[in-house]
Amino acid sequence: MNRKHLATTAWIALSGLAFALGWNLKPRSAETVAAEDMEFTGRSGLAPVSALASGKSKSAAAVDADSERKSARGPLTAARMAVLGDLYRNAKGPLERREAFAELIAGMTAENALEMRELFAHLPSENEDFRDFHYAWGQVAGEEAVLHGADTPQADMGATLAGWANANPDAAKAWFAGLDANAKPPTNQEYLKAGLVHGLADASPALAADFVLALGEAGDKRAKEMIGIIAGHVLRAGGADEAAAWAAGLPAGDLRGHALFEAARAQVRADPAAAAEWATRLSSDGNAGSVAYGITMEWGWRDGPAAVQWLDSLGKTETASAYGPALGGWAKTDPLAASEYVAAMPPSEERDHAIGGLVYTNRWENPAAAVLWANEITDTGRRRDVLTLAAEAYVRKDPAGAAAWLPGSGLPAETQQRLLGGRK
Repeated sequence: MNRKHLATTAWIALSGLAFALGWNLKPRSAETVAAEDMEFTGRSGLAPVSALASGKSKSAAAVDADSERKSARGPLTAARMAVLGDLYRNAKGPLERREAFAELIAGMTAENALEMRELFAHLPSENEDFRDFHYAWGQVAGEEAVLHGADTPQADMGATLAGWANANPDAAKAWFAGLDANAKPPTNQEYLKAGLVHGLADASPALAADFVLALGEAGDKRAKEMIGIIAGHVLRAGGADEAAAWAAGLPAGDLRGHALFEAARAQVRADPAAAAEWATRLSSDGNAGSVAYGITMEWGWRDGPAAVQWLDSLGKTETASAYGPALGGWAKTDPLAASEYVAAMPPSEERDHAIGGLVYTNRWENPAAAVLWANEITDTGRRRDVLTLAAEAYVRKDPAGAAAWLPGSGLPAETQQRLLGGRK
């Protein structure tokens, strides 16, 4: 290594092992979306997903079985509902509470649901029982249940629309398509869109994918997020292998790439070595870059050297961007080894991305070292972006040092003014 590389490596080493931030420059992942799924679907028991692998909706036999169970028990009387409400509120543990809740939901009808809602109206919107109740209400009452949420302070319309879309996909889609964006008061269509996709994914991943692919063709900026929602549903229902097969079967394009990215992350969480073998088989795929990015995002912080060795074995420019999360993850656990590896890399697109990973992970621990690394990026546009990322941390961690450095940083004057003004 030359003197410049030795100095840079030494700076990185000073940051120690206490790195707290990961590489998060890709769109939101299925893991993140899975946590947010609960806003709409709650526990899986109230939103059964049948035959996800085949893309089929709930079978007629399953529907008949549900109907028979409800018919045998019948709708709840007001008196029984009050008793169950007391049991629910005063339950001596989660199992007893769940049993009361299950009987309430089993006895729900379009006629008694509004009265039943009073038993859950005190709960916060993020409570799983609150969400599950509204999902079930949407299943039995459709539009009526959804519209009730327009006059409530809680965020309940998304969960209700998800239930409706699960029970009657065509009607729910038609209702959503007919919403007036200029209505007064306006309807939060972006929020409802997510609820609709959650419900469609429960009914049929294939149906949900068709809906989201159409969004993508229309230029919807949230289409990637929506395909991630479906990936999360398939993953929970069928596991990592099923999610991988589903994603690979989507039509070519960016949305397929994002679905494969989510599937790749799930594969690594299940078995890193098997995930690498699967991804290697897709190294010539049109979305190979997305697959590799997903692999290294999960593998880098688990076993940085192994992740990088795997990337090196591919030797493909299509996977160059995956060096970012690979080195960003490695730097969390062994910053010195990661920085030495990058310092030894020849100038290349792969090295530029690798530096981006180091900077992202290291910038808050040692912003001065981060800007040194960013300046070694050869691509002008990428260097500016990564340098700006490092500069944001520099200005906040060391205002005086950053103010002295900025005039000669090479960043545009407008960017410098924004940074010194404290605006993100």
